[in-house]
Amino acid sequence: MANFHYSHIVCECKKVTLGEIIYAIKEKDAKNIEDIAKLTDATTACGCCKNSEADFGNPKMKLYVEDILKKFV
Repeated sequence: MANFHYSHIVCECKKVTLGEIIYAIKEKDAKNIEDIAKLTDATTACGCCKNSEADFGNPKMKLYVEDILKKFV
């Protein structure tokens, strides 16, 4: 996460930033992708931001919600 600023857009569809996801984890006690979805709307549209397996876009995302959860939960 050190290479990404808190303003980095993780979910393009819903325009959810890294900072919003970290806030949901640290301050709102999000523990999984479902919690993140409820609190931020990330992952609720196309799903490419969940993980690399779900990413059908080209180019691929640089950061996924699953990776952020692994780092902070």
